[in-house]
Amino acid sequence: MHNVRSKFVMSLLTIAIFYSSFLFLKAVYEIQFIEDKYFTSQAMSYRLKETTLNASRGAIFDTNLIPIVTNSRGFDVAIMPREIENIDEVSESLSVILGINSDELKNRINKKDSFFYVARNIDYRTGVEIISWKLSGLLLEETNNRILHQNSYEKLIGNVDPDGNGVEGLELYFNNYLSGQDGKIIYESAPNGRIIPQADIQTILPIHGEDLILTINSELQFKAGELCSEAIKKTNSMNCSIVFSDANTGDIIILVEKSNENISHISSDLINLRAYYEPGSSLKIFTIGALIEKDNSFLDVVYDVPDKIEMIKGSCNLNNNIKGCFRDFKNHENYNLKLENIIERSSNVGTILATRELSISEIESYLSKYGFMSKTGINLTGELSGRISSNKSCLTCLASLSIGYSIDVTQLQMLRAYSIIANGGKDVTLSLIKDELSNVQNNNFVINKDHATILKEFLVNVVQGDNGTAKNLKDLPYVTGGKTGTSRTYLEGSGYSENLFTTSFIGFTEFEDMTVVGSIILWGASINPSSEYITGGSTAAPLYKEMIEYFQKVGG
Repeated sequence: MHNVRSKFVMSLLTIAIFYSSFLFLKAVYEIQFIEDKYFTSQAMSYRLKETTLNASRGAIFDTNLIPIVTNSRGFDVAIMPREIENIDEVSESLSVILGINSDELKNRINKKDSFFYVARNIDYRTGVEIISWKLSGLLLEETNNRILHQNSYEKLIGNVDPDGNGVEGLELYFNNYLSGQDGKIIYESAPNGRIIPQADIQTILPIHGEDLILTINSELQFKAGELCSEAIKKTNSMNCSIVFSDANTGDIIILVEKSNENISHISSDLINLRAYYEPGSSLKIFTIGALIEKDNSFLDVVYDVPDKIEMIKGSCNLNNNIKGCFRDFKNHENYNLKLENIIERSSNVGTILATRELSISEIESYLSKYGFMSKTGINLTGELSGRISSNKSCLTCLASLSIGYSIDVTQLQMLRAYSIIANGGKDVTLSLIKDELSNVQNNNFVINKDHATILKEFLVNVVQGDNGTAKNLKDLPYVTGGKTGTSRTYLEGSGYSENLFTTSFIGFTEFEDMTVVGSIILWGASINPSSEYITGGSTAAPLYKEMIEYFQKVGG
């Protein structure tokens, strides 16, 4: 019986050993032959390391290939709290070189367990200095910093976030174009972190961002920035913006804006496309143009123009508070004026008398041809479309619109509209980017050439006429035309200001090789050192003259 039991036990042990061996061999076979790729990849995952090769963001140049924005090497400074050996040494050292509060940094390190950035995009030399300290718990990552070479481009170019992504201006609009694509190096490393030289190293090269070439001339841009800064000081304006373009191609040559550091009601950047203003008298060329297009026989009509007109009975009585009295800038005896003279003198009353033949809808239809109430399509985000007051039946609505009130436009819309007159009636697309295709002139006519010529002559007469509101430009050696504009500044919450004026001049000048159109706006001007009056003719037009003289000097 004992022998039988022993044989049985031995048989079970033998079977168990054979079965275990079978399972072992089966597992080895599966690992070696069936699932070898899986286990190999698992093992490799602990040995494979990856290093990013940063793509360089594209540079930005002006029309003459002068650098506007370039890259420089820099560092992000990060802290790994768990690896810090001496918190006092780290916080005090960084506070000195980075200009941060030592105690605040110390508290932050004590409260956090995980990795965090303490500074982004510091300059390269500072980063190298921090690395040389060899302090535990500090990590420096190399980055590319954006360097802006001229402050007059600041608001146009915009900026990038700490990770190098565009968040405003051209940096945002062309972010994908400028960004590029990072590359990487994949390698095997030993437990001590060193590269295993015999192993394969895979390199994916970065695709660097494309460079951007603008249509803007840096010399003219810088000069315009200087003039804006000076004008703000002289007139105590809230803001100043200057834009010039080629009337035929739509290429923007200057786009500058400056803000009054003490009183800036308009805080938005890129106010030339993101801020509305009522153009005042500079719109009169279009409301009068609508009348001429309806019937050019109005060119021969002589209007008897007093210095004021009542749209609501009794509104010109000083004892009444009724708003319905429209006046010319200065008191005068009755004038006998044709349309050309009405534009020359910028007569509010004359414009109102002439445009009584029109309806608001007719004016609105005419304005839409020039691109009012629609975006210009400039290469920037946040552009406004413009708007006309929805009230078209009030007693003063037509009169108000005819002289440039109750309509909101952007500076770029006005620039485009005046370009159409200056180039003989052809449509134009505004652009900031230099492109061979952008030099192809648009042959789509917005208005016919004869009509454009009439309006153009009206604008030249504003400069050359004895009673022109821009006759201070008369001695320019080139054919120049334009229109001054003065409107009370509208303040949100309080209405039209009694002592702040948005003054402007927009016009064109014909050089031998190019016709330029320029718009200058002083937003909320309250002082005019050269005159008791704050008008577009006395504040904005002189800036236009200086810019044209500088065009002549540098050759455009």
